[in-house]
Amino acid sequence: MARILDYSVKKSDVDDDIESLVNCFPLIESFKARIEGKDHTFEILNGHHVARWKHLRRLDIIGASRHWKTKCFQKICQILPLQFLSVAWRESEEDDYVEAILKLQELEELQLELNLVSRENTNKLLTLPKLRKLRIDEFKDVENFLDSIVEMRRQDVVALTCNENFWLWLTPNRFQNVRKVSIINEGVVDGLWCAQSFKNAINEFPRLTELYLENITIWETGDAFWDMVYSCPQLQLLQLQNHEVEDGFLEFSASTMNKALYQRKKRLVIHFSKTCQKDLILQLYNHSMLKILFKVIKDAYPNLIGGLLELEFTTRKVL
Repeated sequence: MARILDYSVKKSDVDDDIESLVNCFPLIESFKARIEGKDHTFEILNGHHVARWKHLRRLDIIGASRHWKTKCFQKICQILPLQFLSVAWRESEEDDYVEAILKLQELEELQLELNLVSRENTNKLLTLPKLRKLRIDEFKDVENFLDSIVEMRRQDVVALTCNENFWLWLTPNRFQNVRKVSIINEGVVDGLWCAQSFKNAINEFPRLTELYLENITIWETGDAFWDMVYSCPQLQLLQLQNHEVEDGFLEFSASTMNKALYQRKKRLVIHFSKTCQKDLILQLYNHSMLKILFKVIKDAYPNLIGGLLELEFTTRKVL
């Protein structure tokens, strides 16, 4: 079991706390720090003590980054082989933070909360040799940020997870090797999708094998749903969490379902999670090329809050 420490404080006695935590819990592997309050002038002076956690591999200071001294962060990156980092920075510190992050040659996951990042620094971050996941919050320069990813690593992106209105930045699709798409809490933009427009968008991902939708109800009829399935014969897993199963969704012709499933080489797995009318679904969604699941699958669901986008890359081969 990983040794995890989650630290949150409102007062300005953080420096003493951090030093004490390092002394008392020397084997910590994952550390998360949040500083609550509106005093933006407050600085953490003893953040360098974090570098004494020799076993630390996961560091989340995105909730405290505005108070973190740049030199402390630089020391941490020089000493620790971090695999996960969640961080933010002031615009004036961008170059220093990026250069520090580039020293993390073992880094696999990076989460950034930014207002702006230069194209040059974006390109530098994308050269991290073991980077598998990049998660960003929505910010004003996100289009240029994505353009850099398309330019440098479009072939390496194999999975996309987004929520709120980030989908607007992803279509038309420029990542042709994506195999998994997860969309969460969509609907911020009214009228963004109807069944036809959603099908058209999904069809832009020719290698899509997994589709995950949370709190999203698109299909007014079962026939429209099976029409989407028919258009994606390569789809292997469809996960619907908190999907509102309305009467129309259960009304479809057997021929429409059979047309969508008959062409398949492998069974389509549809996983309904936190969904009502299970008995009726099992009764109507009955086909030899279809498998229905309801059980909760641990760690199978994305965990995003806010206007976030996560891209997953294939690992680059190190020569």
